[in-house]
Amino acid sequence: LPSVTKIYDTVIYPNNLAFLANGSSVVPSGLFNANASGRVDPVGNFTGFDDSTEYFFGLSPVPSLPSYTAFTSAPIVSFTSGCASVAASVVYLNTTVVNPNATNNGDFVTVLKEVAFWHFDDDGAVLYYDAWIPNLAEWTSVSQGGLDFTNSIIQEAVIAAELCPAIQDRCVGDNQQYANTLDCIAQLSLKKFGSFDEVWGDDITCRTIHVILTQIRPDVHCPHVGPTGGGKCVDVNYTAVYAEDDVALFGGPEGSVFNCPTDS
Repeated sequence: LPSVTKIYDTVIYPNNLAFLANGSSVVPSGLFNANASGRVDPVGNFTGFDDSTEYFFGLSPVPSLPSYTAFTSAPIVSFTSGCASVAASVVYLNTTVVNPNATNNGDFVTVLKEVAFWHFDDDGAVLYYDAWIPNLAEWTSVSQGGLDFTNSIIQEAVIAAELCPAIQDRCVGDNQQYANTLDCIAQLSLKKFGSFDEVWGDDITCRTIHVILTQIRPDVHCPHVGPTGGGKCVDVNYTAVYAEDDVALFGGPEGSVFNCPTDS
């Protein structure tokens, strides 16, 4: 429980700001194994310390327009563990308004739920994880003031006013992906928008997730928001990535990694 608690304490605002500014170097020691790997559904599979910590800590919202919302607390509402190496948890990421100059500062908005299975190494650091975030699309809409991301006008605005300007600002020099903002808009407007309930694909929702991480490691993440998706924002085979690759991802036979040893 202490390791899981510390992980989610690092996720909430303003604790997440240090990670956004400095990357994985500021992750408290003992939280993740150097070879940590796992899955966060519906975002994707991740291998290694940097990948794992970036997708846990780097994607937490920072208060900004239009709604100035952030995770301000993360109570663990359910936790069970039958042995030292395996645990399961349910966490509610409470989403509130953080805007000191507004009358609604501190108002509760909604909750993002995360269900996770954990496998720890002998020192208590996370070695493998399998997490699920249900209803991410609905949370994204509610937390952004009720924006309808199925509306084509909203979709066009996301590309033209948010995604492409951010890409052009952060992906420069050797990391540049598009000739200019207009080129970015033209190319990305041809792609499907996608859904936040399945952001693993060659679509806009995937790139809106990955563009956040371009501020941490642009050399790694800028290709993910480029025209080809850089191996991350690409269309995948559902069965392959959510089932058949479990052995490679979790380092053991299916059904063994998140079960306690039989002699426990």
